[in-house]
Amino acid sequence: MASRREQTRKKAHLSTDSASLVTDEVLEDLLVFQLAGEPFGLRLNVVAEIIRSPSLAHMPLVPPSLLGLANRRGVVMPVVSLRALLHLPDVATDRSTRVIVVRGDNPVGFVVDGIRGLLAVATGQLEKDDAGIVADGSVLLDGVIKGAEGDSPIKLLSPSRLLHGQFVWLGTSSTPTETRTSLAKSAPTGTPAKALISLLSFNLGQQEYALPINRVREIIPLPAHVSELPRPENAVLGVVTLRDSLLPLVSLRTLLGLPIGDQHGPRGKVVVMSIGEGAVGIVIDATREILRLDPDMVDPAPTLLTRGDGDAEITSICRLDGGRRLVALLSPDRLFRSELVQRILDEQAASEPGLQAETNAMADEQFIIFRLGNQDYGIPIAAVSEIARPPEHITRLPKSPAFIDGVMNLRGSVVPVVDLRRRFDLNGTEQLGSRRILVLTIGGVTAGFLVDSVSKILKVPIDAICPAPELSPEQMRLISRLVNLEASGQLILLVDPAQLLDQVEADLLAKFTYSKLNAPVTVS
Repeated sequence: MASRREQTRKKAHLSTDSASLVTDEVLEDLLVFQLAGEPFGLRLNVVAEIIRSPSLAHMPLVPPSLLGLANRRGVVMPVVSLRALLHLPDVATDRSTRVIVVRGDNPVGFVVDGIRGLLAVATGQLEKDDAGIVADGSVLLDGVIKGAEGDSPIKLLSPSRLLHGQFVWLGTSSTPTETRTSLAKSAPTGTPAKALISLLSFNLGQQEYALPINRVREIIPLPAHVSELPRPENAVLGVVTLRDSLLPLVSLRTLLGLPIGDQHGPRGKVVVMSIGEGAVGIVIDATREILRLDPDMVDPAPTLLTRGDGDAEITSICRLDGGRRLVALLSPDRLFRSELVQRILDEQAASEPGLQAETNAMADEQFIIFRLGNQDYGIPIAAVSEIARPPEHITRLPKSPAFIDGVMNLRGSVVPVVDLRRRFDLNGTEQLGSRRILVLTIGGVTAGFLVDSVSKILKVPIDAICPAPELSPEQMRLISRLVNLEASGQLILLVDPAQLLDQVEADLLAKFTYSKLNAPVTVS
């Protein structure tokens, strides 16, 4: 670096008047680059590296100057167009295009047309000149370096001033902890954010129950064939094979003393839960949603709520919607008193002693991966009731919100269909043959979300999930986390299902759906 700096000093007359360099003045190194044919500069001490244009993950609901997110050696880095920030015409990238990575706890990449080189200047050469940099008169300069007669001045840019207009948190110095807790900044100073309780809610008949989400490994359809065991206890339905392991299936209806009957129907699900060193499948009617509740909304359950001959105990009651919606919270450790289940769990641990450790290390959360355009998104599998093909005709309704594609008939229920492309303000065309509808229930409203395709179910290690860069309030509300698959460099944006519809939209959809219950609907 020293020899390169010396060479740059010798060549300083190419961009500045070399006669003005005074040897006893303090010299400062600059990185000079090009935008729209004009020279710009950054102080070299803020530059981490210069790279070619990387592969980008495209984040929705952000300012247009953000080109996307790049995986920089395992670190998620926003990449921003300097042309867009400076209100210059956009151009296609070419071989000369480079990304200047700016140092900081939250590194940012600035896309420039090309690199001119390094320049050592005396501090006395920096002149203040804020005029004429952008149309809105924003002060984006740290100074201007006058060149020799006939040469364009070099405009020295300030990264923090560049980002301040469109991005609130980018380019600021903060610790990772501060970044993760920035969503709580609206709380009064000194008021700690409450830890929310995360639950998976589901239905048994007309009643809603819940289990702690951190104990749920995955959710699978109820298998068509279950191997029965000799003289099983009432609650144990049998066993199935799940990824080369025996999984005992237990009827939650029996554990709770509820009538059996034809309860499961076409949407019976199995919630696979971690119990000790093994796993048990709990058979339910249908998943409902993921709840994230304030602990103040959870009350101890009356002891008389253990029903009939059931062995399971309801530990708490969650009060939602002002007490109109009550969710019974179950304890996984109290669900299984069956000796048969315990014997199968012991056999699991004996045959695969590393199963639980491997599960904890390798797969802490599970997501349905879907695609919009060329970008992959993930949504917790527990939040999705089902995945449906779009009907041949979705009934269009006048005066509906722009993000609603129409309504469809889902087994006798009128379900509004939200086009997630329009919800995310995305452009482009989709592959019609692969489109799917993710059916979710949010805030008591069931809605279908139209996506380009659904690719897979992915188990993600907890250490591969990280906070998303905070690029806009709307983006942070909907997409506050992402999966960083460092080995492949892939970034998957994780959508918070509870935030897909804000309260105003949810209320509107609820009224909208109710008013159309008796309207004619085309059935596919």
